[in-house]
Amino acid sequence: MRRSDDDADGRDPIEAVAPQMPAASSVPTGGATATLPDDAVSAEPTVDVHLSSPSHAAVPGLPSHHGWRPHLWHGPGMVRRAFHGGRRAPVATAAALVVLAAVLWPMLSGRLFEHPAFRMSDLEVYRSAGDSLIYGRPLYSYLTPVPQLLPFTYPPFSAIVALPLALMGSLLTNWVWTLGTVAVLGWITLVSFRPFVRRFPTTYRPFFVVGVLAAMAWTLPARDCLHFGQVGIFLVALCLLDCVLPKTRWPRGMMIGFAAAVKLVPGVFIPYLWLTGRRRAAVVAAAWFVGFSAATAIAMPSASKQYWTNTLFESGRLGNNAGTSNQSLRGMFLRWLPGHLGSALWIVSAVVVTVFAYRWARAASNSGFEARGVAIVGLLSVLVSPVSWIHHLAGWVPLLVGVLLGDGRDWRRVGYALLATVFFILQIPWYGSTIVAKTADWHVPGRILESGFGLAALFAVWLLGRMEARSKGQTSATRKANAVSG
Repeated sequence: MRRSDDDADGRDPIEAVAPQMPAASSVPTGGATATLPDDAVSAEPTVDVHLSSPSHAAVPGLPSHHGWRPHLWHGPGMVRRAFHGGRRAPVATAAALVVLAAVLWPMLSGRLFEHPAFRMSDLEVYRSAGDSLIYGRPLYSYLTPVPQLLPFTYPPFSAIVALPLALMGSLLTNWVWTLGTVAVLGWITLVSFRPFVRRFPTTYRPFFVVGVLAAMAWTLPARDCLHFGQVGIFLVALCLLDCVLPKTRWPRGMMIGFAAAVKLVPGVFIPYLWLTGRRRAAVVAAAWFVGFSAATAIAMPSASKQYWTNTLFESGRLGNNAGTSNQSLRGMFLRWLPGHLGSALWIVSAVVVTVFAYRWARAASNSGFEARGVAIVGLLSVLVSPVSWIHHLAGWVPLLVGVLLGDGRDWRRVGYALLATVFFILQIPWYGSTIVAKTADWHVPGRILESGFGLAALFAVWLLGRMEARSKGQTSATRKANAVSG
């Protein structure tokens, strides 16, 4: 059943209808008792329903009430509870943070104390956009100083958002941005891995949180995000906030609308909201996107006209679209089949992937597996965007690995999660690029490795879709068994 925002009154309908939930392994259905398979209770629902409180666990085989489905995050106490360890909590948390700093410092120090000409080049682009507004210079004609010479490529609304960065000193901006990126990555990781972390004793839980965060921070997309000072991970967090919170203090959809106005790619979540029954939120997201963009057009008519009629379609401003860093479907075809045939195949493949991804994401969300649905759409945004650099995966890799892992009781899924983590830590695309450049006999394997992250994202979308199909199969089998036994 689709969920409707109109009938959500903030209460858990299951609690309202049946305050006393039955045991996890048996659920009364009329006069009989429906026995659920072990994996239906202990394994499958913990993939991404796990972030709800225990009383909100979804029960396969039973219809959802009032379009209700579990959410991932219940209030600001989640972070506190994740680090709660009784009397030893302060000591354990402090020790864990020291360990985290020691593990991340070798990477962060290189970013923070790099030569100013090469330090966080994308963050410098944002600051220069804010400077352009302050000093009245053309927004899309200005290039950052030598040797980068990078243009501003975002919608004009982004320049307004970047104004506070321009008012801060360069070194202070770098520190604030880096610490903010690590904090947001930590929140995304906590949301993604909470079912696994909760299995451990509360006294030692901070160390497991820090261990998982360190592993995710050392993945290549996250390292690139920190190296360039990219905004993408903040936009991922905004999309998660709109999708996973049971209640929001803002109109649901506003965060996605804001993120899409800053950078168009998060707009893929507007159809997702609509398809999963959150149509009011979808309209709100679209309205805020249009509102932010229209207000910017009134305030900055010249820059807005240039962006929406010219700059938006100049993908070459972003860099070499056929380069190794572009892991989108279009980037793959530009490397494999440059020319009209590759362009046609890209369009066809993008349409096919979009149709199946939205279908699987909708089924996952409506079945109660919200994190899985969000992960599918997030990976879709990387695949269908004309240009998706490696760092665009920074926020989606933790969510993918967390969904694959679940609570860690299924060893097959543990294997998938470990494989994905190691794969994204390694510089797979650059290994392929080196092979292509130096070895003619291994050109085809080199090209495949060069597109490794994009192909992995494509495989992950299929794998998450198959997980949904297996969930439906288990539910159908359970219902048939109950019908026969009843």
